[in-house]
Amino acid sequence: MSGGLTAMARDCDETLARCLLTLCIDDADIMMAALLKGAPDARDVLAALAMSMDRMPQPERREGMRMLERDLALGIARWGCTVRPRTRERFTQAVERWHMRLASLPSEDPDALHAWLTANGAYTVLTPGDEAWPAGLADLDVRSDYAPPVCLWVRGDAHALTACPEPLAVVGSRGMNDYGREVTSAIAEEACLAGHTVVSGGAMGVDAAAHWAAVRASETSCADRCGRTVAVFAGGLGHIGPSCNGRLFAAIVAAGGALVSELCPDTAPLAHRFLLRNRLIAAMASSVVVTQARLRSGALNTARWANELNRRLYAVPGDVTGPSNAGCNALIRDHQAILLADARAVDECCHPRHAPAPSGPPDM
Repeated sequence: MSGGLTAMARDCDETLARCLLTLCIDDADIMMAALLKGAPDARDVLAALAMSMDRMPQPERREGMRMLERDLALGIARWGCTVRPRTRERFTQAVERWHMRLASLPSEDPDALHAWLTANGAYTVLTPGDEAWPAGLADLDVRSDYAPPVCLWVRGDAHALTACPEPLAVVGSRGMNDYGREVTSAIAEEACLAGHTVVSGGAMGVDAAAHWAAVRASETSCADRCGRTVAVFAGGLGHIGPSCNGRLFAAIVAAGGALVSELCPDTAPLAHRFLLRNRLIAAMASSVVVTQARLRSGALNTARWANELNRRLYAVPGDVTGPSNAGCNALIRDHQAILLADARAVDECCHPRHAPAPSGPPDM
């Protein structure tokens, strides 16, 4: 199979190559990010990886591994770092794992693999350089301890990701009270009515309230003046959840929004992937608002990413006698977030009102 895979890797397009490399890593991966930073393109990485598999003749295996090590060193050097002995050891272990994934592919035919990885065209795959690729994701490629996505899977209108030049992320706890719902809905609705895109994580609580408010705004306002909403998931699009939000996900797509994942469609949303997902939410946005969060809320992880990526971070203050707003209050107290005093004053945290970019073709 490896010989056929090597030929396929050389002949496939950049999109399929990036899909297959994502299948290899199955998570955000610094080693793969370094390879792609050092190699001419993803097809070169995939071809070298196929050449270095055990089933290949020894000379080809050595040449494939030499190419991978060269691209790794060049990619790491472009971050201003050098390859250390421990890095080489970890890289060898990573390549062995990637080999196992490639060896389990159901086909060597590019068309069959593309159909398999896009659910027969149900999903659009974006790669860096595509017009719908969010520009903010480039900030995840500036340091050696970040990991930009290799590609993105999209259900819905992929152009929703770039319909607004400076999207607003609205995040918070799953356990939301009436105050949190009211504030979240007001912020998201006003943002969409002003033409801005609202980004969140598709979860229960604050995420769902933000998405629903954006959908309602699109239903009650002139469609070509209202912003979109984008949900970013911790698992592949074949495992979007929670299931209780199924109607919401359908409504997001129907309203011209998008469901997004950096992982292959069959990837399960394991716990650690939610924290990795948060970096995408922060990177895709220009401003991040935490509307209600407990001290141990995952939204505080998104807030940390926002500060790390130099995004504008806002937090809504709340009752100091209960736990529901303790996370937001702590962000404000520690001068890590700007206090947002008026849920309807989105001009404080967003750029001026504008019309969103046009939608893409209906079949996207």
